Amino acid sequence: MFDTLLSLPLFQGLSPDDLTRILESTRLDFDTVGQGTCLMKQDHPCEALTYVLQGDVALTTQSADRSWSVEETLAVPAVAGLDVLYGRRRNYRYSLTAREETRVLHMDKRTVGALVAYFEVFRINVLNMLTSSIARREQLTWLPAEIGLEGRIRSFMKTHVEHPAGQKVFYISQLQLGNYLGEDKRRISKALHHMQETGLLRLERRSIAVPHFEELMKHEFNN
Repeated sequence: MFDTLLSLPLFQGLSPDDLTRILESTRLDFDTVGQGTCLMKQDHPCEALTYVLQGDVALTTQSADRSWSVEETLAVPAVAGLDVLYGRRRNYRYSLTAREETRVLHMDKRTVGALVAYFEVFRINVLNMLTSSIARREQLTWLPAEIGLEGRIRSFMKTHVEHPAGQKVFYISQLQLGNYLGEDKRRISKALHHMQETGLLRLERRSIAVPHFEELMKHEFNN
């Protein structure tokens, strides 16, 4: 358990004595869940942090009107819910579902508050994670505009994922994508098929799969 906790960003830098105090005085809810278990549901109130320690977990974000969604593979270990545990908006921004037997750690709001109050290193780790998340989102709004339709499609995808790497599946029709980009469906289809020919994505029925998002990110499109 010591090694597991010390490998997690929120606990990194804590001394063995501090970690012993935490384990002796704090309830840490470790659990193992089965395939298909919903670990958190988008728009539901966030009452605890969920740390995914081991396993294969799908991260799904739905549009506000529930007409389309993006499914990602969560890179573990990972903590979810930190950005909405406190503040004005305290609902989960996405859903997490276990694809296989998965080991998790739940930390309720009271426990997180106590650790932030009593352990400076834990408090600094929380602040570092929050500020990094805020900085990444703000940076996206100031990136240079993509030139060309394929570049604009990439930009749309980039602004709708949690992590710009790994496998993604966009459950969106070409008509919906065209509406977002202000483009005719035929032009969207042509651009997507060209991107498929170059190996950047795979077109399926009402979905667009991106096997390796990092490859899409570094690809140089012709204007």
